[in-house]
Amino acid sequence: MAIPLDMTFSAAQEARLLQLNALDEIRKSALQHTKSVQNQRMKWHDHHIKDKSFKLSDWDLLYDSRYKDNLGNLQTRWLGPYEIVETFSNGAVRLSTIDHVQFKLLVNGHRLRLYHKHLSKDDFLQQFSTTKHVEIPAATVDGFVVTTPS
Repeated sequence: MAIPLDMTFSAAQEARLLQLNALDEIRKSALQHTKSVQNQRMKWHDHHIKDKSFKLSDWDLLYDSRYKDNLGNLQTRWLGPYEIVETFSNGAVRLSTIDHVQFKLLVNGHRLRLYHKHLSKDDFLQQFSTTKHVEIPAATVDGFVVTTPS
């Protein structure tokens, strides 16, 4: 905003005050816009973040971030399994190996994935024997039901 040169001193002061007031209004509107954008981003982030909760003695896999950018076809990104020894309120977790050697450092809970231990043959047979009714679905091949001879 240009000020004409033929203004009196009081008119120039008044024009300058109007410019400063306009600048304050622009600054306030920019702050309001920034706050609204931050609130939108915060809502989006909170909506899309997954809440993970871990219990003591759970088995988990740890994400290996070394291979984040260059994955080979057969390289795995997960290390472990590790057992959870201690959990903290901020989402950090203390892990131990299968040999019960504890990690010195804490691990962020977002780097973990729940690991389901495989059943041993004895455990499987015990679970199978405790179930009263087991139904095996009939297999279909090209729309025909395949039955096994008994």
